[in-house]
Amino acid sequence: MAESALGTASRLHRRWALAAFLVLPVIGTWLLHSGQQQKQALHEEQHTEALATTYRASLQTYDKATSILFSERIKQPEILRLMDAASGTNGDAQIPYRAQLFRLLSPTYRNLTQLGIRQLHFQTTDGTSFLRFHEPHKYGDNLLNIRPSIRQVLETGKPVQGFEAGRVKSGFRFVHPLLDGDRLLGSVETSISFLAIRDAMRQLQPTHEFHFVLAKSQTLPILFESERWLYGESLIHPDFLIEDPQVTLPDSPPPPSAEVAAINQLLAASDKVRQGMSEFRAFSLTVALDGKPWIVSLLPIRNVSDVTSAYILSYTPATFIQVLRTEFWTQFGLMMLTLGALLLLLIRLLKSRERLLREQRNLVAITETMGDGLYVLDENGRVVLVNAAALELLGFTREALVGKIGHYLFHRHGIDGCGPLSTCPIYQTVRGGKHFFGEERFSRADGSSVLVEVSSTPLYDGPRIVGSVTAFRDITQRKEDEQRLRQAMRSAEAANEAKSLFVANMSHEIRTPMNGILGLTALTLDTELDATQRQYLELVRQSAESLMLILNDVLDFSKMEAGRMTLESTPFSLRELSLGTARVLAARAAEKGLEILIEIEPEIPDLLIGDPGRLRQVLLNLIGNAIKFTEAGEVSLRICRAAGGSDDSCHLRLAVIDTGIGIPLDKQAEIFEAFGQADATVTRRFGGTGLGLTISREIVHLMGGELAVDSEPGKGSNFHFELQLPVSPEAINLPAGAPSAADGLWLLAIRNARLRKLLAAGLRRLGRQVQLCASSSELRQQLLQLHEQPEEKRFDVLVAEQEWLPASFAEMPLYRGGLRPGAVVIALTPMNVVSQAGARSFASRELPKPLLPEELLAAELEVREIARRPDRRRAADNPPEAAEATAPAPLHILLVEDNPINQRLACALLGKLGHRVRVANHGQEALDMLAAHTVDLVLMDVQMPVMDGLEATRQWRAREAADGRTPLPIIAMTANAMAGDRDACLNAGMNGYVSKPIDIRALQAEIERLCARSV
Repeated sequence: MAESALGTASRLHRRWALAAFLVLPVIGTWLLHSGQQQKQALHEEQHTEALATTYRASLQTYDKATSILFSERIKQPEILRLMDAASGTNGDAQIPYRAQLFRLLSPTYRNLTQLGIRQLHFQTTDGTSFLRFHEPHKYGDNLLNIRPSIRQVLETGKPVQGFEAGRVKSGFRFVHPLLDGDRLLGSVETSISFLAIRDAMRQLQPTHEFHFVLAKSQTLPILFESERWLYGESLIHPDFLIEDPQVTLPDSPPPPSAEVAAINQLLAASDKVRQGMSEFRAFSLTVALDGKPWIVSLLPIRNVSDVTSAYILSYTPATFIQVLRTEFWTQFGLMMLTLGALLLLLIRLLKSRERLLREQRNLVAITETMGDGLYVLDENGRVVLVNAAALELLGFTREALVGKIGHYLFHRHGIDGCGPLSTCPIYQTVRGGKHFFGEERFSRADGSSVLVEVSSTPLYDGPRIVGSVTAFRDITQRKEDEQRLRQAMRSAEAANEAKSLFVANMSHEIRTPMNGILGLTALTLDTELDATQRQYLELVRQSAESLMLILNDVLDFSKMEAGRMTLESTPFSLRELSLGTARVLAARAAEKGLEILIEIEPEIPDLLIGDPGRLRQVLLNLIGNAIKFTEAGEVSLRICRAAGGSDDSCHLRLAVIDTGIGIPLDKQAEIFEAFGQADATVTRRFGGTGLGLTISREIVHLMGGELAVDSEPGKGSNFHFELQLPVSPEAINLPAGAPSAADGLWLLAIRNARLRKLLAAGLRRLGRQVQLCASSSELRQQLLQLHEQPEEKRFDVLVAEQEWLPASFAEMPLYRGGLRPGAVVIALTPMNVVSQAGARSFASRELPKPLLPEELLAAELEVREIARRPDRRRAADNPPEAAEATAPAPLHILLVEDNPINQRLACALLGKLGHRVRVANHGQEALDMLAAHTVDLVLMDVQMPVMDGLEATRQWRAREAADGRTPLPIIAMTANAMAGDRDACLNAGMNGYVSKPIDIRALQAEIERLCARSV
């Protein structure tokens, strides 16, 4: 039965659809026709306005011309005197004045006739014709009664322009008063025919044809009977005349064209034309001639008395109307096509509606099986639909909820209950057209409450919100889980804090004995030892330094995890940093037979701003790793300019490239992870903590770059990153010289081919002439071949591996024979080898590898400069007296340290520097000794029994402030090297900071910085 009802409704809908399809085309056709008529009326109105504008523009053109004529040619003293004299005479006495006026203005009149102006007519003050230039024999007739334009000018003394019907010919008059000051002497008139106006209008609208008709009521009363034959009836309207239809006069317009004559017959039958012209309205209409539309515009012309007395008609083909008709049929076809498509869509929609009804029943079934609660509210907050899950969760029956305001039944804003509906956050959010998602508290039927997660969305009927659909779920268990998770996180944070404290304490405890190991080892190495003892102690020193490297990696990793790793910004020399970093590792590379190469593009500025310490740490890690994993070949530090940058910044690309074992592609991401290696055997084979790359990547990231690697097993690795560093305003361009004969010829005898080419290219760029040599035998041969050659063909500078230079004095003359007198010999020495005495005596200067071309050039210039100084030996020898004269004065130092070993070590180191030392075992003892003795400086440990260094410093600073003393320099000398330890020392009142193990050079620099005024 339901299916039968559904079928009946479907058939009824189809009938309504067919009825609508029959009615809609009629309505659509009427709307299209109305729209076309409106567009046509608007187009006709535009033509009417265009005709009026064209007419006014043409009339103003001649008005301007006559105004210029009057002001420049007629309103002249001579003309005014003639008219003044003529006004005092009558009859034949005026003839001489008339003749003089005609003679003066005849050329002007001829020029006017060429412009289409057919009259130049003078009148006296009583309106009597004085001189007609077109008919000079006619004069003496009074014009006041038949020429309103002349009467207005003589009465008002102001110029008049406009149309005026005439007894013979009508025209467009331009009448000006003749004034001598305020005294009226008469008037002067010019006029043009409709032919001149028509020609001017044709220039503005070439596609139009113009015609002119006169109103009988304004024209016939003033005509001479003898001249009425010149006028004919207008075919368009019986109340209008056509002037000179046979074109018997020279200034009459031609008769209408055949098309216009045919159109005039159509206009004569038009009621719109008859009524419009009777009412003297301006209008346009469309007529069809041979199936083609024309637009005719009619413009009424008012005479100088503001009475309509003529019409100007404009005829033009109406191409736009043809376009409108084409558009109408196109739109009509599209409308019918659209309606047909809509009919098909409507039929499909009816079928879809049937499917929708079935889907609605299915949707109800789905909502009933949902695990989450769901309810639907209307715009007033009443429950329209609620599913089984919601009923089960809340404990209500469906009848108890449907039709009721759900907010008051089961919604709580808190544990105490719910407020009014106007304050409900869900209801207000959804009523504002927004989606609500959050946590709320709902009430059950038994009065208990449950915490739920709510998602509510507005329902729309067009732009109007008509309700909402809300889904919710019980989150009691999830909240309990979150509470347990927060507790676990707090525990993890506490554990992390304990770990950081443990790392800090372990750092202190390890650094304290390490300070003694390294310091005492260094002191022992300065004593007399046999070879075996020295070898063992060197191994002890290297082992201790390795332990310090591991400790520093762990500390940096701890800083990185805590987010306390920071950067400084200071000017530094990029080339000095690169060279110094490479030379630190050069000895290790030389032990493995590796060469370290430095390639820096010449256009890169040398003085940049950044954190040189952290950048050096990254390069040390990368170059150290490259040396560690490379068995043969070379390691290159390559710095070039990347795309980007500006005048005040430099975009650098830094890369460390090796020829080592390489890294498999699937392992390249793991090596940047903490404690990660390419495989499990790497640590056992090569050693290391696995933190270096992790720390380096974090430092590069802080600098604004990203550390990456390109590698292939067996072919080496390329670790690279890009940095944008500001250029220091004090940057100094690198020296560059043009080639000259004075620079002489250089010979580079270098084993490594790439180093040889890099140095040669750099020297040539700096203006030097360079030859290359690849072996010791080739070096010997080239120098021997130059023995008999002139001096200018010999080498001026020799740069060679130190082991290729002669070791015996007997061979030296053989090598010297290929060099110029006074030639500079530079020996390149590996960092791990002490050169032989013979090679040192043969060479002018020794330079360690790696090196840059600029360093070679500077060494050559320095050698030549020293050779030119007469006191070079004394300057080079640097006698002890001079050294002692420059040594700093000894200081009285108080050492506050609780560790006995560190006490002995510090006393020994400071004693070697010439200082006198007192020792305090803790902070309280230090305060007592400071009160009893005068000292120049305090070296203060931090962690000590009885009283720590921070508290001792604060108390001493308070005593100084109370007594008005000058603050005593205090340097923290502590094993606390975690992030923030330095700031803690400085905030307590200390002036400097040195971490353990003590670097004697860093300690000495800090002492000199603080005690410079007392030294």
